[in-house]
Amino acid sequence: MTITLYNLDRSPPCMFVRSLAKHIGVALKIKDVDFDKKEHLTDEYFKINPFRKAPVIVDGDFSVYESNAIAYYLLRKHAPESELYPAGLKIRTRIDQVLAGLANKIDGPLVLFFFHRIVRKTKPSAEELQEFEQKVITGIEYLVGDDKFAAGDTLTLADLAVIPYLTLALENDSVDPAKFPKLASYYKRVRKELPYYEEIRSDGMKYFKELWATLK
Repeated sequence: MTITLYNLDRSPPCMFVRSLAKHIGVALKIKDVDFDKKEHLTDEYFKINPFRKAPVIVDGDFSVYESNAIAYYLLRKHAPESELYPAGLKIRTRIDQVLAGLANKIDGPLVLFFFHRIVRKTKPSAEELQEFEQKVITGIEYLVGDDKFAAGDTLTLADLAVIPYLTLALENDSVDPAKFPKLASYYKRVRKELPYYEEIRSDGMKYFKELWATLK
């Protein structure tokens, strides 16, 4: 039975889930949720995610929300031996730390920054941009560290989770990637490992490019 993903194209957690599914060969039926039309506020959606966010997957009669939980579910069911989540205690802990850091420290400030652009239709002030760079971009630098990849010398689940956040952090027409050469290099390096990622990011980035062109 095909798994249905309730998706928001511009959401990093949704990009993460779609990337993982592509990487381990799991077919997803994509059902886009129109947040502008408040489809996430319907009673039907509440039944699968009482927090009314995306992503959510539905696998038969079983639904899972929160991107990290979805990732673990897909790996355990479809790719328990995947190189994306090696068996070693320390590397798994490192991966879990990155995923938790993104959810608890990076997601909130990033969402707030973009929400203000969507609602106010204004370019970020110097103060807003500085706060974004400090909380989001510098925060991602801490999580990624100094190794080749986020959890060491090999590509893991941590990198698939980080990359969508970096897409929005470094390609939003307000941030100068040259100010963050280590992250820009990491971003380019990981992108080479993900031949499917351009397809996954394209609609979300189209939305933001068009949005930025309207900001005053």
